[in-house]
Amino acid sequence: MDLERDYGLTVSSLEPHPGGFATDGWVADGRWFVKVWKEGEEPSGLSQLAELHALGLPVVEPLRTLQGELSAKNVAVFPYIEGRTAAWSDRRAVARALRQVHEAPLRVTLPPADVSEPHIRTLGRNLQHPWIADRADVVAAAIARLDDVRTRLKPVRDVLCHTDLHGLNVLIDNHGEVAAILDWENAVIGPREYDVWVGADGDRLAEFLDEYGADDLDVDHLEFALLARGLRDMSARVMFEVDRPGVDTWGFDRIARVDSDLEVFRPYCS
Repeated sequence: MDLERDYGLTVSSLEPHPGGFATDGWVADGRWFVKVWKEGEEPSGLSQLAELHALGLPVVEPLRTLQGELSAKNVAVFPYIEGRTAAWSDRRAVARALRQVHEAPLRVTLPPADVSEPHIRTLGRNLQHPWIADRADVVAAAIARLDDVRTRLKPVRDVLCHTDLHGLNVLIDNHGEVAAILDWENAVIGPREYDVWVGADGDRLAEFLDEYGADDLDVDHLEFALLARGLRDMSARVMFEVDRPGVDTWGFDRIARVDSDLEVFRPYCS
């Protein structure tokens, strides 16, 4: 990482900052946020940020390199936005911001949602991995259930979907409102349910849905989203052998809650 060579920035201090599952973060001179993708990962989703910002969404555009690129190898630089990462106590502000995202016009270049889930297929071929072998039957049953739900999916209204609106990807300002939504690399055009499911990871799902203004959701798409996220996050940890505790927290625990979560969602479904 050479910020002066690549960006023309002369930096006097570089402080570590919480990153994400596939990235590390640094704050340079309190002015710039430096996002560094880990080995084997590459920057993605940067080209759409200007389009999203133009829609009036709380999205931060990356600084271009001296060569006019959006990143330098595995590094991208953004203006630093003051704020803290969201907690579940910020669920109402996050729900309002999510509604804003879903009401935005679809004037953005994004792929359609893909329900093929290749990473989950890979997980299914590795059921004897030591991290999941003792509960391979649970994983296999969840994958089979996902396949069954996929056959029931019917077309619903498409919106702009972030798909990963968790706390580390949301900055809250001093007034308790959303200052910025980060990490749009997995954004798609798809059903609202592929975003709204995130409320189930907190402890006040109904409050989240009420603040969002949920109505006429599709229960099959919700079931698919809940199962897929648990299995996808499990697969990422198993296949890269990182974050062993997360296999339970973000994998098995989510899968075990699918039916109870769906019961909370049902009053908001058509």
